Amino acid sequence: MDFCKQYPSGLRLVAKRIDGFHTVSLGVFVNVGCVRETEADNGYSHFIEHLVFKGTQRRTCREISEEIDDMGANINAYTAKDCTCFYTKSVSDDFEKCLDILSDMYFNAVMPEDEFEREKGVVIEEIKMCEDTPDDVSQDLASQALFYDQTLGQTILGSISNIRHSNREKVLLFKKEHYLPSATVVAVCGDFDPDKLDKLVERYFESHCDKRGEILPPEPDVVYRSRFLHKFKPIEQTHLQLSWGGFALKDTRRYANNMLSSILGGGLSGRLNQVIREKYGLAYSVYAYPSYYSNCGAFEIYVGLSPENNVKVCELVREEINKLLCDGITERELERARIQAINALYMNVESNMTLMRLYGRSMLKLNELFDVDKDIDSYRAVTMNDVTDVARQVFSQPYASSYVGPKIDGYNAVSKLKFHS
Repeated sequence: MDFCKQYPSGLRLVAKRIDGFHTVSLGVFVNVGCVRETEADNGYSHFIEHLVFKGTQRRTCREISEEIDDMGANINAYTAKDCTCFYTKSVSDDFEKCLDILSDMYFNAVMPEDEFEREKGVVIEEIKMCEDTPDDVSQDLASQALFYDQTLGQTILGSISNIRHSNREKVLLFKKEHYLPSATVVAVCGDFDPDKLDKLVERYFESHCDKRGEILPPEPDVVYRSRFLHKFKPIEQTHLQLSWGGFALKDTRRYANNMLSSILGGGLSGRLNQVIREKYGLAYSVYAYPSYYSNCGAFEIYVGLSPENNVKVCELVREEINKLLCDGITERELERARIQAINALYMNVESNMTLMRLYGRSMLKLNELFDVDKDIDSYRAVTMNDVTDVARQVFSQPYASSYVGPKIDGYNAVSKLKFHS
C-alpha cells in the first residue's frame, strides 16, 4: 500500500506498508546540501546534521542515544550534495517513539554552546580523515573540476576554516532558513498502522510547522566545465577520475545511462575492469558510475593504480571508450546490464531501509511516488541504440578530470585524452 499527502504547511508524507515485516524505517529528508551553500557557509548542512543529535529542549545528547538503545533501534543521518536525511529503524511497536525523537531533533535542537564547540572538533577530524582517503579526494576534485566555481562543485563537508570559524548563531540561522516544511519529506516504509500514520505525522510534525507557504529557491543552473585539478600526495598509488556532464534526475535517458555505466564499469564483467584489471593486472579498483541531481548530472570513471602505470591506464580508458563509441554494445551486454538493473531493484525493495530512501528522495526531488514497476518497464524498454546514443551524448563533450598521488612525469595524462565525437 502506497500513501502520500501534502499538508497545509507544505510538509509531505510518503509511505509504503509492507506485509510480513516486523520493522519499520523512518526518514526525515530535507532539501539542503552544499548545492544551496555559499562559499562562506559551505559545510553547514553537514555540520547541522551532526548538531541536531547534540540535545534538544527535552532531551540531552545522552538521552537521545539511551532512548534509541533502550528500544534496540538504530538512528543515524547522512548529508549528500543536494539533501540531508535523518533516519531510524525499529520494530513496529516503537515507531511512534522514533517519530517523536526525530521530530524533537528536527524542531527543537538547541545546539548548546559547549556541544557546538566540541562537535567542531569531530567534524574537523572527519574532514581530515577524508583528506587522508585519496579516492575521496579524487572524487571531490573531479566534482569541483566539472562544476568549477559553482555550488555543486563544493565538498559536502566544507573546509576546516569554515567549521572552525562558524558560530552558533550563524548555523542556527542557516537551519532556520533551509529547514522549511515545504523542503521536508517524512518517508516511512515497513510495518506500520496506516490508520494511525497520518494522525501521528500531524501530531509530531505538521502541528509544529511554521513558515507555512515559504519555499526554497530552485537549485542553481549549472555549466559543465572541463578543468583538470590535481593534488600531490606522498602515497603508493595514483588516483584518476574522469567526469562528464550527465542527465538530470527526471531525464528518462537515465535508464540507458545506468546501463551504459554497468557495461563500461560495473561489476566484474565491465569493459574497463576486464581490460585494466583482468587482462593487464594494472589496477585493483576501477569502476564507472552516474550521479543525478535536480537539473544536471555526471558520468564518472575512477581508477586507482601504481604511478608507473599512469599513462598506460589512461590510454586503455581512451581505447575502451572509443571502441564503444565506434562499435556500440553487444546484445549480450545489453541483456546483462538489463538483468543487473532489474534484479538490483528487486533486491532493493526487499529492504525497507533502502526502499524508504528511494521513496523519500523521489518525493523530495521529483515530488512523485517512487514506482518500481515503472523503473523495471523503463529498463526493459532500453535498446542497444538507446545506450549507444547516450554514450555518444556523454562522451562527445569535453570532460573534467583529477589526479591525486605522487608528483610524477605524465601526472596530467588523464586530462589529455581524445575521444571520438
